Amino acid sequence: MDLKKKNVIWFLFFLLNSILLIIWGTLIFWLTKSHIIWNPLTFLLSFIPILFLIIIPLYFFIKSIVKLAKNFKIQERLTISKKYLIASFFITFLVWSLSILAFVLYFFPNAQLYNYDDGPYLLWNDDPKTTMTIIWHTKNPTESVLDFGESIGDMETFRVSVLEKRHVAKLRNLKAGTLYHYKITDFSTVIYNFTTAPSAITPFNFTAISDTHAGLDPSEYGAVTDAMTPYQYDFIIHAGDLGPYVGEELDGWHVFFNHMERHASTSPYMVAIGNHEYGVDIFARNFKYFFPYSYVEDWGHYYSFDYSNAHFVMIDVFQNQLDWGGFLLEAQEAWLRQDLALNKDKWLFVVLHAPPYSTGDFNMHEKLATQLAPIFYENQVDVVLSGHDHHYEAFWTNRTESWGGTYFFVTGGGGDLDEFIMHRNRDPWKRLWHNASIEAYQNDYITRNYQIYGELTHHFMHFELNGNNLHIKAIRDNGSLIQEFFITK
Repeated sequence: MDLKKKNVIWFLFFLLNSILLIIWGTLIFWLTKSHIIWNPLTFLLSFIPILFLIIIPLYFFIKSIVKLAKNFKIQERLTISKKYLIASFFITFLVWSLSILAFVLYFFPNAQLYNYDDGPYLLWNDDPKTTMTIIWHTKNPTESVLDFGESIGDMETFRVSVLEKRHVAKLRNLKAGTLYHYKITDFSTVIYNFTTAPSAITPFNFTAISDTHAGLDPSEYGAVTDAMTPYQYDFIIHAGDLGPYVGEELDGWHVFFNHMERHASTSPYMVAIGNHEYGVDIFARNFKYFFPYSYVEDWGHYYSFDYSNAHFVMIDVFQNQLDWGGFLLEAQEAWLRQDLALNKDKWLFVVLHAPPYSTGDFNMHEKLATQLAPIFYENQVDVVLSGHDHHYEAFWTNRTESWGGTYFFVTGGGGDLDEFIMHRNRDPWKRLWHNASIEAYQNDYITRNYQIYGELTHHFMHFELNGNNLHIKAIRDNGSLIQEFFITK
């Protein structure tokens, strides 16, 4: 190979690597600017690898590019030291490997290899009054064929002729407040049903659950769903950590779908993403594959929906991957403020996985509370639901407000309990009993002044909303009542 060709190859080698390093550097700068890396220690730990993997290599790569560009005219033989070449190839291998991995994880989630017959389950990604989305999964690629109608004897057919393993039937132009039947003949012999949301303000019920961890052994998710069966609910709210230990664990998703089908086949399942929906799947693309809600942006997993006279906001507190669960990005915070402000005339429910207030294992989340609590108070949010800590707990932080204040609930006892926190000195807890004299489990301002009650038990929550009146129940997996609230707006 002649000298000119060698110089061109080296020039392109350093140029492509420089471009890639600039892209990564720009991304890191954007994350820093978006307040993801706002903790000084976290920033320092992030900056050290950035310095050695991006800034220093980029400096030398650009010097090499300039030197090679000048050499195109004079065509001198350039000497590149062996150490410099080894370092260059190491940086190249590392950066390109990370880039390819990120590309694959983002565009090719392993959920596309899902090999189970699961579902069906319902969700909304459009107007609940006139649409319904039905999803089921098959081991082998088939057409998506579903029959539905107001009468079992008079159904119309939804069909997508493309052969797929994930089947998404989005039914449109439905009648509000109407009972529909549906069947998937090639998948199940069962005839299911669902009811669309009402067009007028009418009473309705929903249940809330979190941290089901159905893929863990043991998990009491099945027992909790059994306890939910006697209660009427129009839809289900889940505050995250559904089934798998990590998002790429397909067997864990299968166990979860096995349990959820009995209620999610007739009641829409609305989820706020949790940390266990991530993992090696750092973009949580599997979660988005299984639950294709109408997300506000592709980078995050947040959205909102209306039902009767209530508005529900589902937040993604793990969008900020470099400050795990500690802060909302600027775009999501701006959207949250606007979304709540536009719906202040409704009952407002906010769902997020990590709790701003808790005496459980993860404890008080000061960063999250500092960012979100003022937004909730300003927009008069009525109820905040979260999980992450595996117990039940209730806080009422601004109870002196004329509009009633905000209730914060930790409802993380849907499948797995934080048994070990009972044996630690830092956060003494109790189980299945209540002694008012020791109700404050921690000696801090929030717990002393705002905590209502907490209990380490499997449970779910049930909400009955009738006009200006809200009835809330927290219920153990044996069906007994933990506590209840009557709120008037």
